[in-house]
Amino acid sequence: MHSSALLYTCILSMLSLSRGIPIRPDSLKNLVKLQAETINSRIKEHIEKLNLSPKLLIGAELHPEIPVDKPIQGLSSIMDTLTTFQKILHSLPKGHVSQLHIDVSTLLGYLKERMRSLQCTPKKTTNEKSLEAFLADNATHPITVGFMTLDRLQKFMQRLTVNLDQLKTC
Repeated sequence: MHSSALLYTCILSMLSLSRGIPIRPDSLKNLVKLQAETINSRIKEHIEKLNLSPKLLIGAELHPEIPVDKPIQGLSSIMDTLTTFQKILHSLPKGHVSQLHIDVSTLLGYLKERMRSLQCTPKKTTNEKSLEAFLADNATHPITVGFMTLDRLQKFMQRLTVNLDQLKTC
């Protein structure tokens, strides 16, 4: 089933990108939901493969402000949060999280297209400096940072899949 969902996502995204036709709202909901489920599945596989322990979350309060617990308030807030996750994933050593980086990029692409079709103004990231400082300070702890990021990304993806109506507003 997982591969059929991925195939469906790929076909719809190729059709919409190749023709330049905006993705319909119902199709977008399906694409976002499938992509979020794919990301959650990959996170679960990654954590199981590396046999990571939840004890690595010690010091999680030091993680930069990622609005995981804040309400999702439209496309701009989703884009802001995913962009933050993408920057953190990009800072981690390549390899295990490379596919997640690609998956989040794909999801961001769907949402950027939707923002264009709704003529939304992108929100300026508010935590850019604290994120850069955090990444610089913790560059020597990629496993811990990676685990915390994956944990929070997984929670955000779960929240996103139950708040798909937020894709209708900027």
